[in-house]
Amino acid sequence: MSRFLLLVMLVFSVACQGHAASADGQEPAVERQEIAVTLIPSDHLLVGESTITFAPGTRRVSLRLTPAARIESVSISGAQVPFSFSGEVLSLDIPGSTGPGTVPVTVAYRAVFNDPLPQNPGSSEDPTYGVSGAITDQGTFLGDGAGWYPAPAALPQKRSIRVSAPAGTEAVTAGRRVSKGTEGSVSRSTWEEERPVDGLTLCAGPYRIEERRVAGGLDIYTYFYPDNASLAPRYLDAAAKYLGFYSDLFGPYPFEKFAVVENFFPTGYGLPSFTLLGGSIIRLPFIIDTSFPHEIAHSWWGNGIQVDQSEGNWSEGLVTYLADYLLKERHSAADGRDYRMQILADYAALVAPDKDFPLAGFTSRVDPTSRAIGYGKGAMVFHMIRKEIGDRAFFAALREVCRERLYRSAAWSDFERAFSRSSGRDMSSFMRQWLTRPDGPRPALANVTSRREGQGWKVSGTIVQSPPFYELNLPLRLETTGPPIQALLPISQRETPFSISSPAEPRQLLLDPDADEFRVLALSEIPVNVNSIKGSKQLLAVMTEGCRAGEATFRRLLGSLGHGDASVIREDELDEKRVSGHDVLFCGIPKQRSLLPPLPAGIAVNGTGFSVDKEAVGAPDGLLFLVLPFPVPSGRVTALFQPLSEAAAEQYTSKITHYGKYGSLVFTGGAIRYKGTITPPLPPEISRRF
Repeated sequence: MSRFLLLVMLVFSVACQGHAASADGQEPAVERQEIAVTLIPSDHLLVGESTITFAPGTRRVSLRLTPAARIESVSISGAQVPFSFSGEVLSLDIPGSTGPGTVPVTVAYRAVFNDPLPQNPGSSEDPTYGVSGAITDQGTFLGDGAGWYPAPAALPQKRSIRVSAPAGTEAVTAGRRVSKGTEGSVSRSTWEEERPVDGLTLCAGPYRIEERRVAGGLDIYTYFYPDNASLAPRYLDAAAKYLGFYSDLFGPYPFEKFAVVENFFPTGYGLPSFTLLGGSIIRLPFIIDTSFPHEIAHSWWGNGIQVDQSEGNWSEGLVTYLADYLLKERHSAADGRDYRMQILADYAALVAPDKDFPLAGFTSRVDPTSRAIGYGKGAMVFHMIRKEIGDRAFFAALREVCRERLYRSAAWSDFERAFSRSSGRDMSSFMRQWLTRPDGPRPALANVTSRREGQGWKVSGTIVQSPPFYELNLPLRLETTGPPIQALLPISQRETPFSISSPAEPRQLLLDPDADEFRVLALSEIPVNVNSIKGSKQLLAVMTEGCRAGEATFRRLLGSLGHGDASVIREDELDEKRVSGHDVLFCGIPKQRSLLPPLPAGIAVNGTGFSVDKEAVGAPDGLLFLVLPFPVPSGRVTALFQPLSEAAAEQYTSKITHYGKYGSLVFTGGAIRYKGTITPPLPPEISRRF
């Protein structure tokens, strides 16, 4: 199942408990399900038949199916039986005359799937773009929440899927590909799952298929549209590399195959035995080493092992840590530190106090706040656990969870027990403080002094934090005229004194210099960037006379930044009262240049274009986006959106949000040409110079 539709199935499962229970109150077991569908793209139509074989003794059955379906017949062992179909639940009683054997229920049906496709697909915190099912001439996407086949409340022990489509259209779904071929005007394929773990997603399109068998006999595939078919070897190489890497870390790959499948609108799904990426995403050069391994890691964490949502969704934080972060760390320690620092900056910029919630309350990504908590804070929690217990115990615990919970679900408490066993220490109180509290600690240096003592120096001071107090092993680093001195200070109360002796003269004391602990950054620590605008509490959007974008395009930019409801005014409506207390996003340079804070060094703007590091940009396809800070302590920011034509605005608007950690962006020639961020000086809360 796509991770983003877990809640849909959870709601269905609960709803069906009152209808699909057998005599003992349990869901009737399903021994096998066989699904056969025919896709007719010209009519957006699916014609299907499915036989669900229930265990002996089943007396009542409920199946979930799209409410738009037309049921043509329901039969048991070939004999038609009465049924009811209301909402999305098809129910029937099993006659006692069926005997003591298994109960094969066959449903014949047809349904139209034609969800509107995104017309201007920018960034969206809804990764489905509102599409659950679409059968079109461009391609087919039938998500597991679309109700495209009759789904029993209990997973079948085995499942097979046969797909027929017009010749030239190839289909792909979960499981091992048993056969494929074309006869006349019909393309057919058959798939079998030995261990179904969740609902089914089906995709189809004019794919060019490449395949390879890797170590262990695993078949890997690419199903790409013709325009991206040349990228197949790179993706097959990367898939083999990452599957091997994660198999060594966690244990054998849990599914029958792995496929990289192209979708005809932007998606990034990790599904049982395949990943589904939009065509525009597949072409991005960085995806193969960022989003792609993230989705592969979900094969173990989120698909092979499902999320028990009763304690919150651990999957996105863990996969972010094991893919996005861990690969950075393996490249260099500096890259790892930068990634951790970016997590902290994103949290500080995107999570307002009134929208914060505990990590145990995270279920799925719905907005920048939930992403910063579930993905970012979740990743930092796993990092802190790893720092606490060490690499050997950390990865041993993950392998233990894989062994014990594969093809089942896991909760945060399963990880807590595994980390406790592998480390030989009780990790419950350490983990629960991060899972059950919103917000985070704000440790700060206070009363720091340095004095000569004998042949050396002593640096003393206090770490202060406000309630509720956290238990932390807080790293300190004393930089000296000689080698730096590292210290790890346990803190658990309002004030914790410390002293560090040094044979060399102290130069600077730093609190958590490598960003190994989750903490809420001070306002002065946060670089202003695109995320500063996304996290704005009160944003005012202003169209100047020099704005070269239409209002609809400007509003699309606001929507992609999470501010689709922001007020948009003209420059002549602007006054000090309206600006006061607001962050401001200008389209075009305001006449009152004083409304813009100073530009970064090396960047200049004028009425006809702009320049970066003395390189002038004046072509109509150029665009500049800047985020600028007002003087501290106001905390306000101003952004400048400066397209050099409406065409440039339309071309690049949806891309800006993807560069959240940068404060300066330049687009020309159809691509990003420059991205930069000004790192603010370290504040006294975390740094003291001597």
